[in-house]
Amino acid sequence: MFIIPNFYEMSMSFDEAWNTITNFGRGDALEGMNAMQRVWDEHASGSDRFEEDDDFYEWYEAEVNAYNVVYVGMSQLFGEAA
Repeated sequence: MFIIPNFYEMSMSFDEAWNTITNFGRGDALEGMNAMQRVWDEHASGSDRFEEDDDFYEWYEAEVNAYNVVYVGMSQLFGEAA
């Protein structure tokens, strides 16, 4: 699960989040989750792809929020607390 600054947090239903992640994965929700993790890791590593957090969230605000919603929703299936 990603730690998102309050300013960039979005409220969305599980269905909206699932659709966002599935679209990000080109029709595959698992690929969407993995792809978002790769983008997050790249950003967190200090990559110069985005100069500031604002630039990152301008492109990926919906996807990082969707990732968290799907992560929390799916963790319930496995008996894990998010």
